[in-house]
Amino acid sequence: MNRRALLMSLLLAVPAQALPSQPAPLGSGAPSKGEKPPEQSPFFADVMVLHATNSKKGVDARIGDMPELAKPPFSSYDSYALLDRKRLPLEQKASSTLTLPNGRVLRTQLLQVLSKDTLKFSASINQPSGKEFLPLLEVRAKLDEKFIVAGQSHKHGILVLVIRVVR
Repeated sequence: MNRRALLMSLLLAVPAQALPSQPAPLGSGAPSKGEKPPEQSPFFADVMVLHATNSKKGVDARIGDMPELAKPPFSSYDSYALLDRKRLPLEQKASSTLTLPNGRVLRTQLLQVLSKDTLKFSASINQPSGKEFLPLLEVRAKLDEKFIVAGQSHKHGILVLVIRVVR
């Protein structure tokens, strides 16, 4: 199976169940008198970066309940560690980025608000040198729905990105 086919088989849209929400800090407090508060995006992508291995350590408790990890293709790994958790703003005018532990860069951008609880956004993963692992992918997501992108090699395992759209 080639890399693209593997990635597409691991890309799943699944309803959110018990994904813990501990977003990263979003600002530095109230604006000074006379200043307008900066406009913030009404939508965000909560990203959990997991490391899947067969190190017999089980699932990191900080990940929370994710039954998907016990089903194929994710069940082929017996250990999942939470490496990072970030909240990225989803904006139409600018993309947001997250540098992954393997040096690649996740880039997200809001494409269209389809309804009050559904939107379309893009996600891509590439290396700083520009070579793409995941070319531009367009995702239609409901609020609190998560999807999983996996398959990038990392330290005797793979990275698993769990992305959930929130307000």
